[in-house]
Amino acid sequence: MATMLLPKFEHHCPASIEEAAQLLGTHGADARLYAGGTDLFPRMKQGLIRPEVVISLKSLNIDPPGISSNGELHINALLPLADIARSPEVLENAPLLTEAIASVASNQVRHMGTLGGNICLENRCTYYNQSHSFQFVEPCFKRGGERCYLLPKGKKCLAVFTADTVPALICLDARVEIVSADGSRQLPVEKLYTGDALKPLALSRDEIISEVIIANPQTVKGAAFTKFSIRGGVEFAGLSVAVCLEMAGNVNTCAAARITAGSVASEPVRAVKAEKAMAGEMLSEKLFENIAKMVAKEIRPVMHHGYSAAYLRECLKVQTYRTLALAAKRSGMQK
Repeated sequence: MATMLLPKFEHHCPASIEEAAQLLGTHGADARLYAGGTDLFPRMKQGLIRPEVVISLKSLNIDPPGISSNGELHINALLPLADIARSPEVLENAPLLTEAIASVASNQVRHMGTLGGNICLENRCTYYNQSHSFQFVEPCFKRGGERCYLLPKGKKCLAVFTADTVPALICLDARVEIVSADGSRQLPVEKLYTGDALKPLALSRDEIISEVIIANPQTVKGAAFTKFSIRGGVEFAGLSVAVCLEMAGNVNTCAAARITAGSVASEPVRAVKAEKAMAGEMLSEKLFENIAKMVAKEIRPVMHHGYSAAYLRECLKVQTYRTLALAAKRSGMQK
């Protein structure tokens, strides 16, 4: 049974992110990173993971968000979410991210949890996120077994990705800087997720997300993020929707749109067909209704955390309509 006490582990405090990457490479699957620890330590207490080595990033130097000479917004991934949300640079250039951060858990969690931690949030499932004693017959896929309790005849794990900030970052066309012992690389946030709930992130064992970069944030004229959950605040999303609109010369004409849903699958999902259908169209309530129907048909959420797939499809349709309408209003849409 889970004792809710942390198991014993070896603790490291590297002086640089490069040193942390080297430690990850040395210890491999036995090591885990933390900065805020709001996801890692609860899972350790539940007995879901038992890393032999835990590497702290808390002592590393962290610069505040800033605008580079080419107009890009740079955000250190180790910054607490609350610090990012009140940054003047983020408020001015990426208010959508601020809106998404406001929906994350509680005020206490937002002051401890980091942007990088939210981006790398472990996939969740009602059956997986329990003590070991709960799965008394045999473990599920995510615990090394060969069954899914959510879909007993299924052939893969259906644990859902629930981070709130990621749909917003994808709509903002953000990318991440990834550091390893061998150097660094950049990857669009959209490409960071594999769709495999057993290995959700397209990262090597020794790679660490160091920074989030948002290019040309001023091109977005209307954006919104909404989240559906039963209890509201301190709860993982039943589903979430982020929308970014770029407007043409006419204030009511959509030049381009990005629509991303979270908590609908093992990765965040863009509604690419619906986005294309919005390009060049005049914004109207009828358009929002049609696009919302397209999104619910295109994405098709999987059941999770007590929500049936049919219920989530209907919620996605409603949530998409509301998010589109809010983004359009913020863009200056005239009725």
